Amino acid sequence: MKFSTVKRLLHHRREHVWSRFNRVGENLRDTLPPALRFWLRLKREQFLAKWRKERRWDHFEQDTFPPASAVDNGHGLDVIVFDDLIPAPDRDSGSARMFLILKSLVKLGQPVFISLNKLRRPEYERMLNQAGVEIVPWIDYKRVLKRRRFQAALFSRPDVAGALLSSIKRTAPRIKTIYDTVDIAFLRLERECEMSGDEQVAQLARRYKKLETRLARSCDQVWCVTPEDQAALGQEAPSARFEIIPNIHPLQDRGEHFAARQGLVFIGNFLHRPNEDAVHYFMQEIYPLVQEALPGVKLFIVGSYAPPAIAAYGSEDVTVTGYVPDVDPIFHSCRVFIAPLRFGAGMKGKIGQALSYGLPVVTTSVGAEGMGLENGSEALIADGAREFAEALISVYKDAALWQRLSNYGYSHIARHFTPQVVEEKIHQAIQTICNLNETR
Repeated sequence: MKFSTVKRLLHHRREHVWSRFNRVGENLRDTLPPALRFWLRLKREQFLAKWRKERRWDHFEQDTFPPASAVDNGHGLDVIVFDDLIPAPDRDSGSARMFLILKSLVKLGQPVFISLNKLRRPEYERMLNQAGVEIVPWIDYKRVLKRRRFQAALFSRPDVAGALLSSIKRTAPRIKTIYDTVDIAFLRLERECEMSGDEQVAQLARRYKKLETRLARSCDQVWCVTPEDQAALGQEAPSARFEIIPNIHPLQDRGEHFAARQGLVFIGNFLHRPNEDAVHYFMQEIYPLVQEALPGVKLFIVGSYAPPAIAAYGSEDVTVTGYVPDVDPIFHSCRVFIAPLRFGAGMKGKIGQALSYGLPVVTTSVGAEGMGLENGSEALIADGAREFAEALISVYKDAALWQRLSNYGYSHIARHFTPQVVEEKIHQAIQTICNLNETR
């Protein structure tokens, strides 16, 4: 038998074995813990990568990465960053935060970004490259770690950290590890369960509490976006070294004055369950009260992946836009931003974004959490449906109240959440952990 024939038969056998493994993985996917699902995906990619040269799938050849001496000149702090997806800053607040974190790391050294998802996003990859961030395919992360001397590894989100932390520590034992929580998943899920009573959500909350606690205890530093998140995770992992790295919001042009504006706006990615719940809550319990006082008031529901139940709210007065690549016109022309969130954790990027445009916000205690907002000063905060409607109506009608909220909210962002302010916190946190690295 010819060698090429044997090779082909072996290849088909490998494909058959993998297809069976993949089918089992698909059937079990929804029953597995989040970290194990990530691990299975990693193993799948590693299996396929072994044969990429043979099938000419891999465009990243061995000489893609320059030798360490050509990249690392011995100065600065180089950080390797892992996240699930290439950040798309115009689609969700987590991506916007990660994009600006990466830009801040360029000022410390040469950051490398690795996405664990194979989904290509060429336009966003170009944005990172233009900002000075190097992107590497995740299948090569071990080789990059061995060829380059990184001072720190930053893991964004618990699933990513859970899948890679042990491997990174084995591959680069001296590297310092930073777990960026983004939000505390178990806290968000526990709050959802308190409201819904869903046992599946409760079970998922328990899984995430176990995972996030282990990560906080294992990593050298833990980033939380709010003091409330730190307090929740700190109860489970009191010995962890915490830093508060909040959302980041560049100041925007403030748009039209009060009299030239009209309408309400909500913005959010609908893959995030708190956003879907917030819209249902508003439309069913709050909007009818608002319509009584403000007949014909327009509402814009903006965001990716709106499910049919959300799209069904579309009417003469309600516009469900889906994804909008440029939200400036909406923020410049609408009069009030609404965020009727009933559960969640972390810092709500939509609220910071609205305030960065000087757009007054009406939200709940959950929505305002972690931002230091004072009711009646930087925002209006109300938890009951009728109280929320009354707050919204008051700011919609009262030009003086609108202007005060606009000015104070805008100034609050300028003092606490601009790239310049948060960048200093990022640099200080990483320098602290790397100094620890040098003294051990």
